[in-house]
Amino acid sequence: MDRFEKIFDYLLKVEGGYSNDKNDRGGKTKYGIIESEARKYGYKGEMRDMPLEIARDIYNKKYYHRNGLDTLKSDKIALSVCDFIVNAGNWGAKKAQAALNELGFDLRVDGILGEKSLAALNEVDENKFLEKYHDLQRRYYKVIAANRPSQKVFLKGWLNRVDRKENYLKSL
Repeated sequence: MDRFEKIFDYLLKVEGGYSNDKNDRGGKTKYGIIESEARKYGYKGEMRDMPLEIARDIYNKKYYHRNGLDTLKSDKIALSVCDFIVNAGNWGAKKAQAALNELGFDLRVDGILGEKSLAALNEVDENKFLEKYHDLQRRYYKVIAANRPSQKVFLKGWLNRVDRKENYLKSL
């Protein structure tokens, strides 16, 4: 199984199936794909009926390849960054850049994983990066919960997501 397929399998475990939680700002989702994103990729049906192949295509094109994660040497960093970008959009990339800067790199924190950011991700000590990155991910979720009371209900699940990811990465 190639790296993307492993990441996709992991994402399916953490994102789950169909959801339409009134407090979830993403609205209707299936496999973690929000309705507006599915529509951009041409899906016209009901979200609860969206085929797995549509989700695979979106994750592969929008999250994995578009962000250059296929060029990373570390499977663990690729999975971790992909997971956070899937969950938080370009904030996942911004926090990767911020973590790299805290570890001595000098990157613009713009949410775009360009040549310099990808080179830094390939150069950084994997364990130090993941520790810093996961700490920033937890802080990101806590800030959302503090600033948006309607989102507080998701905080425990978000923090569990990071814990689960850390445990999964230990098994790789």
